Amino acid sequence: MTEGLAAATPLPDGRPVPTGAWRTVAILTMIYWFGTLDRQIAALLVPLIKTDLGLSDLQISLIQGLAFGVFFMLSSPLMGWLVDRYSRRGVLFTAVTGWSLGALASGLSRSFAQLFAARSTVGALEAAINPSAYAMLSELFPPRKLALPMSIFVLGGNLGSGMSFLLGGVVIAWIATSPPLILPVFGVLSGWQTAFIVTALPGLIFAPVIWFARESRQRGEARRSGTSFGDLWRHVRRHPRFFALHNVGFGFIMAFIVGLQSWNAAFLSRAHGWALADIGLWMGGFQVVFALSGLAFHGWAVDRLFSRGQTDAHLRYFAIMSLLALPCGVAAYLVNSGMAMIVLYNIAYFLLMSFASIGPAALQIATPPSLRGKASALYMVVISIIGTILGPVIVATFTDVLFGNEAALGRSMALFAGITTAGAALFFSLGRAPMRRAIEEALRFGGS
Repeated sequence: MTEGLAAATPLPDGRPVPTGAWRTVAILTMIYWFGTLDRQIAALLVPLIKTDLGLSDLQISLIQGLAFGVFFMLSSPLMGWLVDRYSRRGVLFTAVTGWSLGALASGLSRSFAQLFAARSTVGALEAAINPSAYAMLSELFPPRKLALPMSIFVLGGNLGSGMSFLLGGVVIAWIATSPPLILPVFGVLSGWQTAFIVTALPGLIFAPVIWFARESRQRGEARRSGTSFGDLWRHVRRHPRFFALHNVGFGFIMAFIVGLQSWNAAFLSRAHGWALADIGLWMGGFQVVFALSGLAFHGWAVDRLFSRGQTDAHLRYFAIMSLLALPCGVAAYLVNSGMAMIVLYNIAYFLLMSFASIGPAALQIATPPSLRGKASALYMVVISIIGTILGPVIVATFTDVLFGNEAALGRSMALFAGITTAGAALFFSLGRAPMRRAIEEALRFGGS
């Protein structure tokens, strides 16, 4: 198929956005904010956790990657099945309440095993948010208007990530000048434990608001259709190159984000001697500013390209963003200034941060409505393996095995940044034509 033929594909943009759709975007954005707030604060707390529990770099990477990522991955197919058959609001309410309790348990942990179990609980239940949100939004918004609400939803994740650093920095600074927190039964809590407990509270308070989100009637139709993962597999087999190149490409971007964020605080502490409170405030501040300024733009830009007939717009756009991010991501860990590192990393982050909206938007457009929850679950499994599980571990392996020196963390992160961005750009470029074919079929059969 040529690009000219792709441009001639009719786009179903007449479906109006229903009442309550943007309220649903706001609610889902807040949920994602709170979930990521808890998820990312562990990255800032790495030095404190490592010292307090006497852990190695590998054990830390297991808590950040394996504990969260494996259970996130294992739970994703179940969540995708639940999302396609039952009330998405009910699934989300249960999951938010459960992962908030898991975050609370993280703050009460006293050993590697307890912390590993608590983070595993958080990972398993946070697997519900992405399939639920992707499916809900794709049914409330037509394809040409989907990237923008997806980007706003992902803004919650980026704000949560930035706020985790800010909040963590504030808590660490407060702990340093205040008496330790003492709880009945649990006794004296360390600063990192207090930070986890604080991040658990918003989810417990906000969970009931989920019932004010709007669900499409297509959810009931999908439940009655009784689709299975076998139906999804048959759909994937019709477009194997699109699903493989799309999922692995965005998995590489996920690895870039998670792998580097997991070690940024440790790098600034080791290589530049920064205090954790300062790291939290500067990293968090930059990330919040870049998230607020960039995500809506990325979504708007892709929607504009798609509405003009460029049905490979999502992968075309991200191939360019990956190439632009490559030199900044590598240079960030080779410069001699901590502030320069933060600026360069956040430029790369600005270019790539919309991956969590652009990737799922493309997937939803190319997938029939009754299979979207399962397709999202498959997508989350792939990017969890590549990004959440392997990302932090690969950086640690480069440091411990390839270079054999903790002081070489910066070189490990620079190498990792180069591999992930170059690999993603290649996969996205190869996936453009398969994406055009997949979306043409979806549009021909009335997908929306």
